[in-house]
Amino acid sequence: MTTFKAGWRIIAAHKLYMTFYVVWLCVMMVMMSFAVVSVSVRDDDKTVFTTARASVAVVNRDESAAGRALAESMRRYFAVSNTVVELNDQPMVLQNAVATDHVDLIAIVPEGYASDFGKACRRGTAVPKLSTVTSYSSSLGAMSQMEIDAFLDNVRISAVASSPRSDDGTVVAVAARQVAKDKRIAMASGSQKTRVVGVGTRDTASEATGFAFTIKIICYAAFIAVTVLISVAASAFSETNRRRRLAVCATPQSGIGLQQVLVCVTFSAAVWALYMMVSIGLLAFCGADLNAIPLAGYAMAGLAAFAVILTAACFGYRLSAAGFSEIAVNGAANVVGLIIMFTSGMAFSPSIMPRSLIVIGKLLPGWWYCMSVDNALGVGTAQHPDAMAWAQGVGLVMLFGVAFICLGLAIRRIRMVDRG
Repeated sequence: MTTFKAGWRIIAAHKLYMTFYVVWLCVMMVMMSFAVVSVSVRDDDKTVFTTARASVAVVNRDESAAGRALAESMRRYFAVSNTVVELNDQPMVLQNAVATDHVDLIAIVPEGYASDFGKACRRGTAVPKLSTVTSYSSSLGAMSQMEIDAFLDNVRISAVASSPRSDDGTVVAVAARQVAKDKRIAMASGSQKTRVVGVGTRDTASEATGFAFTIKIICYAAFIAVTVLISVAASAFSETNRRRRLAVCATPQSGIGLQQVLVCVTFSAAVWALYMMVSIGLLAFCGADLNAIPLAGYAMAGLAAFAVILTAACFGYRLSAAGFSEIAVNGAANVVGLIIMFTSGMAFSPSIMPRSLIVIGKLLPGWWYCMSVDNALGVGTAQHPDAMAWAQGVGLVMLFGVAFICLGLAIRRIRMVDRG
């Protein structure tokens, strides 16, 4: 096992590559996926209903006692379920408030409105409408407009049902206070709260989507790290003096070759295990339910990740066989890694990718890796978990690895013949 130990010592000697590619690049990918996973976990709570609160301003131009009481009652009515904003009754202030989305709705009580409202109730005619200004960039203003209509309808019903009074404005003021009070009591008692009844099963789409995105984006870092370090280790064994020493040693050449292959496999397995723990740990850190994804989903996604990492090792061997220097290996690994990232569906959904990028992506292993992960978890391009489609994707990824190995062996043989 001397060759095996030497291979690991060569990899460990490149601490800069280990730090940058294996650790730092992984940290960057985790930071990118953290936002996606945390948002998907928060959005997965189907038993919580949050009411959107609109910003509403009530501008009163009715200086009568009844008008002031009506405006104040309207503010209390809105304050129960919305945010009431105070605005000065100046044209420029009102225009700027709406234009900058400072408020979603402005309700203007015109002069003499309370008295006109009371007269309409007494006569049985249609009550006058309030002047409103709604923000064009938000739907909350339109929803608040419906609340104004509900408030005025309740005030009209309460005013009509009250005992006749000589002062129409006073009747409206009393009715408005009662409507605002009734809403506060109803909200405090919980009679208007929304209760969502669950069906007893948890939706796994959010957890699966977050895990799929994480394992895809992290394997970009794994592809570059394994390619560079395996290429460096394989190149070390291919140096002229070291190759001559291995040729005359007592250990059979087949055994030396198997030990080199074992170095590539074990290093790939170590990187795979590290990144799988990071992917699952990120889900747990964000508060996701790890049991929401079936064990078969974890297994198939993990095997797909291991397949693409082994393919990266084969690609690194192919670069070393071609005699690439360390600088050239770093450049090739980063360029190919970026092309895979932006053409495979790791960075964004294939539904928004141009056709040219999709064609390029299908010529690389990253596309089929992402498809296999989607079919393993039933997310993204897959409507449900599909073991057959997953197996086809993993098989194509491994075929890329076989092609890289065969090409590397052919190039190495040609170079050895040229050297005599």
